[in-house]
Amino acid sequence: MNAAEVDTVGDLVQKLIISLCGEQNPEIIRKWMRFSLGLLSSSQGVGTIREDEVTVAGHIKDKMSYSDGIEFDKLYNDLKARPLKNRVRILIFLLNMCQSAEQMKERIFSIRDLKLRLCSSTTSTTGQISEVYTASQIVSLNEVDKGTREKIFGDEYIPEHVLVQDLIYSFQGIEGKVLKLDSNYGFQIDAMISIDRSRKQATLRLSELGYLHNIVRKGLERISAASNGQVADSFVAALYSELSEYYRFIAIIQEEINRAQSHSGLNRVTLSHLHLWTYEPLETLKWLASIVRSCQGQKGGALASAVYEYINHGDATVKKLVKRVLESVCDPLYNMLIRWIVDGELDDPYKEFFIETCADITGDRLWHEKYQVRKSMLPSFITTMQAKQILGTGKSINFLREVCKDFTPWQGKHTEMFKTFNEEYKVDVFFDMDPDGRLQTMMDVAYKETSTRVVEILTKQYYLIDHLHAIKGYLLLGQGHFIQHLMHLLEPELDKPASSLYPHNISSILETGIRATGSKIDDLDIHRRLDVRLLPPSENERGWDVFILDYNVGGPIGTILEPCRQIYQTIFFSLWRAKRMESILSAIWKRQITSAKMFRKMPEVLPIQTHIHLITSSMVHLVHQMQYFFLFEVIECSWDTFTKQLGQAASLDEIITSHNHFINAVRRGTLLDEKSQELMDHLRSVYGPILDLQNLEETFFTLATQEYETRLKENNTLDATYVSSNRLDLSGINDAEASKRYTTFLKYLNTLSIQLRLLSRTYQDRVKKFLIMLASAEDVSLQLLSVRLDFNEYYKSKDSRLVVPLTYLHRRQSDQTFLSCK
Repeated sequence: MNAAEVDTVGDLVQKLIISLCGEQNPEIIRKWMRFSLGLLSSSQGVGTIREDEVTVAGHIKDKMSYSDGIEFDKLYNDLKARPLKNRVRILIFLLNMCQSAEQMKERIFSIRDLKLRLCSSTTSTTGQISEVYTASQIVSLNEVDKGTREKIFGDEYIPEHVLVQDLIYSFQGIEGKVLKLDSNYGFQIDAMISIDRSRKQATLRLSELGYLHNIVRKGLERISAASNGQVADSFVAALYSELSEYYRFIAIIQEEINRAQSHSGLNRVTLSHLHLWTYEPLETLKWLASIVRSCQGQKGGALASAVYEYINHGDATVKKLVKRVLESVCDPLYNMLIRWIVDGELDDPYKEFFIETCADITGDRLWHEKYQVRKSMLPSFITTMQAKQILGTGKSINFLREVCKDFTPWQGKHTEMFKTFNEEYKVDVFFDMDPDGRLQTMMDVAYKETSTRVVEILTKQYYLIDHLHAIKGYLLLGQGHFIQHLMHLLEPELDKPASSLYPHNISSILETGIRATGSKIDDLDIHRRLDVRLLPPSENERGWDVFILDYNVGGPIGTILEPCRQIYQTIFFSLWRAKRMESILSAIWKRQITSAKMFRKMPEVLPIQTHIHLITSSMVHLVHQMQYFFLFEVIECSWDTFTKQLGQAASLDEIITSHNHFINAVRRGTLLDEKSQELMDHLRSVYGPILDLQNLEETFFTLATQEYETRLKENNTLDATYVSSNRLDLSGINDAEASKRYTTFLKYLNTLSIQLRLLSRTYQDRVKKFLIMLASAEDVSLQLLSVRLDFNEYYKSKDSRLVVPLTYLHRRQSDQTFLSCK
C-alpha cells in the first residue's frame, strides 16, 4: 500500500484503540498501536490459518510433541471416519484451546463486538499475499449470506465461492455478480464493488480465460458470417471442436464446485485451484485466439497458410493443436487437389483452390489462359514448382479431352493409384509434403503420364514437326526457290500502290507459286494453311510495303504456334524486305549487263554507268551478308538447337518453352528484339539509298535507252562508216531540235552524277555508322558481322574507331558520338 493508505489505516487503528480502551497514557496507546500494526502486517501464527481442514490440523500437530502428534493422527483419522459435520470448526476450537486465556485476550483485545470474521488482507514481509483471520471468528464461507458485503479497512468482503462462480461464468463469456464485460470482450470487476487487492489481481488474471474465449467465439462468428467457403467452414468447425473440449473442462470444474458445496465447504474450489486447473486451457485458448486473429478475412489456401505458420512451434502440445486444426482446414483443399489431378475437374465455387479457371476460354487459348495458378490462394507448404506441376497435370487432362478430343482411358493407371492412396493416408500428407514421399511420387507419375500423352498426340496425330518445318520453309524463307519464284510472280502486282491491291488477286498468285514449287507434304494440307495478309496501307506505300505471308494454325498445334503468329509475321516482313533489297540490286545488275553494249556506244554515259556499278557492288555485298547472317547464322543455328530440345521435350510446357526460346533467338538474331531496335532502325536507313538508287537507275536506264534508240535512227541516215563505228556521233547532224535534245540529256547526266555522288556519300556514312554500332554491340556475332561487312577494310581506313579494339569505354564513347549523326 502507498503512504496515504498507511496513514489512513494508522488513524483508523488509533481511533479503534481509543474507542475500546478509553483515554489512556500515550505510552499505552503507542504500545497497543505497535501491537495492532504488527499483527496486521504479520503472516505467522494462528492469524494466517485458512479455512482448510488439513491446514488447521497441521497447526494443532505443530504445537504437540512427537508422541502426542502420533496420538493426534489416530484421533483425527477416527474423527474423519465419523459422520460429523463442520470438522473444521471443531479443529479450530481445539486450536484455540491450545492458547492461554491471556494470549487470547491479548490477541483479540476485546473486539468480539466488532462482529468481524476477517481481520485483513495484507502483504506479508516476504511479498506474498495472504488472508488473515481471527481464530475465534473463522467460519465457513458457505454460511455467509450471499447478499452480505462487509467492510474491512474500506474494502468489501466478497465470499470466495462467489468469485469462483463468477469466474466459471466468465470462462463461458457470461457476466456474473462481480465480473462485467467490457467493450473489448474482456472482464472487469464491477466499479461499484471494491475488493482486496490480492483477490482482485487473482480474479482478473483468471478472467483472461473468458476474454480469450470471447475473442475466439467472436472471431469464428465473423468468419462464419463472411461465408468464405469450405475451407473457412472447416476451420470454424475445427475450432468449435476445440471449444467443445474447453466446455467439457468447464463442466468438470462446475461439477467439482457443486460436489464441494454439498459437503458443507470441505475441500472447496478456491482461486488457487482455478489457477492450477486453467493453466493448460489458458495456453490452448491463447493459441486459438492468435490463430483466429491471423485468419480474419482469409479464405481457401490463404487461410491454410495462415494456420500453417504455427505448425513449426517447438512446444509439442501446440504443434498437436495446430495439426488438428490444419487437418480440418486442408481437407477440402486436399479433395480438390485429388480431383484435379485425377479428372482435371475443379469444383471451387468460392475460389479457394490455388488453381483457377476461366470458363470463357476455349480452343488454342485453353492451355495459356484458361487455367492459372492463383498465387493468393497458394498454400505456403506447396512450392512454386509443385504448383506448376499440379497445374500442368490437370491442364494436360483438359487439353486432351477438350482440344485433342482424345477420350482414351489413358489416365486409369494413376487414377487407381490415388484411389488406393486415399484409403491408406490422411490429409496430413498434403501439408507435410515430403519431396520423396508417396504423394509427391504419385503426382510425379500423374504429371509424366499426362504430359507424355499430350506430346504423343501432338507429334504423331497432329504432325507438329512437319508444321514447324513448313513455317521455317515459308515464313522464315527456308525454301529459297519458292520465295524467289513467288517474288518474281508478285512483282507486277506489288509494284502497284498499296491501296489498289486486293487480297484475292495475290492469293491466286500465291497458289500458282505453290503449285510450281510443290513440296512433298501435300497430304498434311500445309499449302491450305498458307495465306496472304495485307497491312493497312499508308500514303505513298506500294504493295511491297504491306505484303505479308501468313500461316494459319488452329487446334492443338495452334496452342504452340498461334501465340507466336504475329512474331513470325514480323520476322517474315523483315526478311522479305531484305530479300526485296537483294532483288532490286539484282535487277539493277542485270540491266547494267544487258545494256553494256549500248553504253559502249555512248561515251558520255560510261562514267554514270561505272558509278552505278560501284555503288551497286557495295550494296550487293552488304545485302548478301545481312541475308546470310539472318538466314544461316541465326535461324539455322537456332533451328538446330530447337529441334534437339524438341526431341527431348517431355511435356507441352517444355515444347512451348523450347519454341519460345527459338523465336526469341531468331528475333535477337534478326535484330527485332528490344535491345536491337536501334540497329534495325539504322539498317532500314541503310536500305533507303538502295531504293533511291533503284529510282535513279530506272530513270537513267529509260532515258539512256531512249537516247540510244533516237541516235540509232538518226545515224542510219549518216555515212556507213559512222554506223559501223563503236560510237554514235552527232557531229554530222545539224538539226536544232536534235541538238537541244542532246544538250538536255547531257544536263541530266550532270545532275544524275551529282545525285549519285550524294547518294554514295549518304550510303557510306550510314554504313560506317552501322558498322560502328555492330562493333560496339555486346554480341560477338554482331561484332564479327561488322568485320565481314568491311571485308576490304575500306571503312576501317576511313575511321580509326574501327581499327582500335572496342573496349567498353570506347564503345560508350562511340555510341554517344554517333547517336547524333542519325
